[in-house]
Amino acid sequence: MGKGILAAFITLVVGLLTMSVFTGAEEVGVVASISVMGAFIICFNEQKK
Repeated sequence: MGKGILAAFITLVVGLLTMSVFTGAEEVGVVASISVMGAFIICFNEQKK
């Protein structure tokens, strides 16, 4: 449970930071946050094996 909360928090931070850097294109933050969450899902699934 703790890993999931940490992953969600990091994803939120990455999305917000990316949106603040690319002020003209807010969609970049959404794409970056989804990519980070996908990476966390893959990483956590591989650790279970």
